Amino acid sequence: MISEKEKIVLKSFGKHLKSLKEKQKLSYREFYKRSGVNTGDIIKYENGETSPSFITIMRLAIGLKIHPRELLDFNFGIDFSAGLE
Repeated sequence: MISEKEKIVLKSFGKHLKSLKEKQKLSYREFYKRSGVNTGDIIKYENGETSPSFITIMRLAIGLKIHPRELLDFNFGIDFSAGLE
């Protein structure tokens, strides 16, 4: 079961992913062509509905033509010192 804090992190990641895509003015179709990640899955990540695997993070970064660390460079929205419970 996913915790409330984990849900916050997924939503924050999704907003960041969408922002990166929009900055490049990429359509979902073009992003799919570049990354190989299914459009439906991209939408789920953007909406914070599911978590991408490590390989998917790599593919998303390739699709955005950025280093994967840029995908993880966002405000997670939680206090890590308090744990994820």
